[in-house]
Amino acid sequence: MNKRSEGGAELSVVRRSERARAWGRHHRRLVSQTLIALVSAPGTLAMTWLVIGIALSMPILLGLGLRAVAQTDSARALEPSISVYLSVASDSPEAVSLLDTLRRSPKVSTARLITEQQALATFAAQSGFGEILNALSENPLPAMIEVLPATKDGASVQLLVQWISGLAGVDEVVFDAAWMARLQALVILLDRVIFASALLFSVGVILIIGNTLRLTIASQRSEIEIIKLFGASDRFVQRPFIYRGFWLGLGGAVMAWLIVQVSLIFLAGPVEQMAQAYRSSFALSVLTFSESLRLLLVGGGLGIAASWVSVWRHLKQIQPK
Repeated sequence: MNKRSEGGAELSVVRRSERARAWGRHHRRLVSQTLIALVSAPGTLAMTWLVIGIALSMPILLGLGLRAVAQTDSARALEPSISVYLSVASDSPEAVSLLDTLRRSPKVSTARLITEQQALATFAAQSGFGEILNALSENPLPAMIEVLPATKDGASVQLLVQWISGLAGVDEVVFDAAWMARLQALVILLDRVIFASALLFSVGVILIIGNTLRLTIASQRSEIEIIKLFGASDRFVQRPFIYRGFWLGLGGAVMAWLIVQVSLIFLAGPVEQMAQAYRSSFALSVLTFSESLRLLLVGGGLGIAASWVSVWRHLKQIQPK
């Protein structure tokens, strides 16, 4: 009895193993067959990939442009800073200790000491009162430390201001909260513009792939009816179209990557000339490896999603006569 049960268990394991290998062979065959079927119509395939690539590349180019603007010197100058006025001299041990404390804080991005002499020279150059200030017997301006917060979150910056105010050697802390709120609102707006454009173009990609697969299903309607007549399920019939959608999305993502790279090369010269004319550090950066990989994954994922939704709905309408 035990030998029979052991033999039955071994046979069950072998059958499961055979089914798993057959399942793997079936999907590998579908991967190659669907790609060959798509490549057999190169003109249609190229046009579809090009349209998908244009749709995917638009939000990417917008995001790269905004990232380049954010990395310029002018954009960094617009970042809200905290002015920390000192009650001690800039060369005193208290000022050195305060500057070191701020620089070691994870809440602070950068901390720059501005001495009394530097503050006076800057004020004289900007105000035009150089002769009057030179006539003074002593420098009336205190030393200060310019602090850039590590985060742009308004609540976190307010907590940072309160913490700095309690440090030794600090006379007054000045921070423009209204400017911080305006900058944060602008950043949120730009992020949502990019997200909305990416969402809209993604929906467009899904519609393009879905319509392409719908036409393929219409051309193979008689074949699908015959397969269903022999007992094939909708899920079985759907599999090759899932892989078709994947190849369309992945190829469109590769096309989008090429469009982005060619666009950056085409714009590199004029952008560099403009940056030099305006003495700006503006420069377009290419996609990193991780960003390129995410683009390919998004393209393939959109293809699978489009085929899953579109093909399933149309296959339900096809029944063998």
